[in-house]
Amino acid sequence: MFLYEKIIKFFNFEKKVNYMFDFFKIKLTPKISLRSTINVAMKKIIYVINDPSTPELIKELMPPLYSEKPYLNVKGYKGGGFSRSSVEGQAANCYVTVTNTIKLVNSTSQIKITNWPGTSTLQIIPRAGVDLNAFYDRRSLKFFFVNDPRVGGSLYTCDSADIVAHELGHAILDAFRPETWSAISLEVASMHEAFGDFIAIMHALSYEEIVNYVINETQGNLRKNNVVSELAEQFGVAVYKLSNPKDGRSPSSLRSAINDFKYVNPGTLPIDAPYNQLAAECHSFGRVFLGALYDMLVMIYEDVKQSGKSPVDSLIEARTTLLRYMLKTIQNAPLNVKFFNSISKTILWADVTLNNRKYHDRIYEILKNRNLITTQLMMLSAPKCENDNLIIKTQSCMNIKLEDKVMRNQSDDNPLYGVELEIPTESVYLYDKNRNLYDCLIVSEDESLSAAIDMIKYLHVTNSVSNDSKTPFEIKDGKLVRTHFS
Repeated sequence: MFLYEKIIKFFNFEKKVNYMFDFFKIKLTPKISLRSTINVAMKKIIYVINDPSTPELIKELMPPLYSEKPYLNVKGYKGGGFSRSSVEGQAANCYVTVTNTIKLVNSTSQIKITNWPGTSTLQIIPRAGVDLNAFYDRRSLKFFFVNDPRVGGSLYTCDSADIVAHELGHAILDAFRPETWSAISLEVASMHEAFGDFIAIMHALSYEEIVNYVINETQGNLRKNNVVSELAEQFGVAVYKLSNPKDGRSPSSLRSAINDFKYVNPGTLPIDAPYNQLAAECHSFGRVFLGALYDMLVMIYEDVKQSGKSPVDSLIEARTTLLRYMLKTIQNAPLNVKFFNSISKTILWADVTLNNRKYHDRIYEILKNRNLITTQLMMLSAPKCENDNLIIKTQSCMNIKLEDKVMRNQSDDNPLYGVELEIPTESVYLYDKNRNLYDCLIVSEDESLSAAIDMIKYLHVTNSVSNDSKTPFEIKDGKLVRTHFS
């Protein structure tokens, strides 16, 4: 007798069973009949662990259970048993990536995500329309598709676990730090992109199949390009085919975590640049910190391997260690316009407080080699630390119009000078386990204003502010507000 019939026989009829689910607050997502729930729960999902470019990394798995906060709803999800190319199959693919990523983050983080900042239930829409894009808008993750013979036919961004996990990364960072959403800073926007790519890498490494694949692919040398370091391969190949050869795009992926980019003030960079150069554009500039994080992953992996552990176990331990560090960092780093330096110093502090400085000096060298660490005079005196978090923040954000603070050239017709902006100016004192001052991060008002000018110049020149939903910013009630990350 099937499980469904056994339950029905025990409770006499289906209404009582559904009442039982409601009574114990067991959420069925989406809301479907008990018979359908049991039927699909016993069928496997054909899951694309990476993306269609690596068919050898496709596995069948039982639908993962997910009923806790934060709440999700995947449009079209009906469980397992559907073909990979069907709407239901793609919805199942998204469901696995999103639920497993959230479980990974919440099982590793000292602070768990329980709510989304812009909605009670995050909607995941696998087929949101025709476009070569995907984005997070605080209410949903939307994944688009194209059908173009130049890219080999149909391409669905929801088929890429990297893209789905990346967009979810925006939502995760937004959940931990909602004040980053409309912060007027090129570095904050770029860190959002770097963090999205970082979450995609962490998600990939949560599967034994990919860990084994990477070790075999590289013969244990993670400094070689591999399926984890190369992000969104199928999408990247499509963009390469559609782009101008002079763009210098990679023919194998959208972005690579293996790079040698070094930090410079993004306000000094061109608005756009060939792929092999840095630009002020947030996806481009985010590669600086993405590269540093990958360097840290490799460093920890090699250290663990030298202790005698197998390459597979070493990579799993490196993933867990770095994810712990970065989650603590992103939750505590002071939000200011020098956010790359802020994250850099805070991840060093995370090592001090979580791991007794085990990797401190080596992480410092990685950050120093990428010009991500700037020295700052230590305070002669600092507030006494009386909390267990070992951190004291000066909460601060300037909500101002730049025209009230700075003079501009008469030829500058940028209307954003007259719009209210959220300029992050948070400072912090960091302490070690003995409550001694470890470091402090303070950004001056002049630096904050200068960075805000760089940001509004970029937004103005790139036509990134309008009432069109496709632009990342809009003016709402006289304030500059973000609409989405793409």
